[in-house]
Amino acid sequence: MSVGAISTSNVNAIKGTEFEGMSIQMMAAMVMLEVGATKKKEAEMKISDMKAQNDKAKSINNLLDRMNAELGAITKDEDKDKASRCAILMKYVNEAQGLGLNTDRWIGPKSAEQVRAITSGIQHAAENCNSDNQTQMVKLQDFMGQYNSFVSGASDQIKNANQILQGLAKN
Repeated sequence: MSVGAISTSNVNAIKGTEFEGMSIQMMAAMVMLEVGATKKKEAEMKISDMKAQNDKAKSINNLLDRMNAELGAITKDEDKDKASRCAILMKYVNEAQGLGLNTDRWIGPKSAEQVRAITSGIQHAAENCNSDNQTQMVKLQDFMGQYNSFVSGASDQIKNANQILQGLAKN
């Protein structure tokens, strides 16, 4: 393979920058590596978000398990049982609010059916966290794919620059 003379007029147009004197392939490689580093940072932030979301789901499930353990002891649906259920809900209301759960329906005496609706809502919130994590995983995979593409592209540009230099050295 023969390589002809390479014009450096485009390279000289960016004098005074970090690219001065570089081949076009090396400039492209540096740009690709910089964009790849940005994609890597975005992926790292996505991982951090996913960890927080996963921790929230665990906390919600833990809350639900503790509530269910106490609520399971109340099997009747008499007035005194409604008050007992209310006391259990009130015990956990601040923790639930801290986890971002809507506790508006928790106030006052509750029937067994009302409490099942509340615990079902809590379970749904935990499932939403897990579902959101699955969506975030797809985005993470996209960022990692972009990162890999840019790093691969940079490697290809460096390889091309080396081939050109080898061709010039042979002539």
